[in-house]
Amino acid sequence: MLESDVGGNVGGAAKSAVEGAIQGAKELGLDATEAASAAARGALRGAGEISVTAVEQVRNAVTGVISGVKVVVAEPFKSTTKS
Repeated sequence: MLESDVGGNVGGAAKSAVEGAIQGAKELGLDATEAASAAARGALRGAGEISVTAVEQVRNAVTGVISGVKVVVAEPFKSTTKS
């Protein structure tokens, strides 16, 4: 499936999702960095279902500082928990 098939700017959508996670975390008194990173990981996983190009666009959009919060994304497709 191509990005054009899903009709949009996946990078922009991912950045908006991260911004929303940051805002929500701040409003609830939660760790905004953790929320932003979790949203970014989810966006990367979703982009992986679309295409390599979508993953690149999302990674570029969610890497760095967003809304004053440094977004930390390690390996996007590996779980950080031990089984």
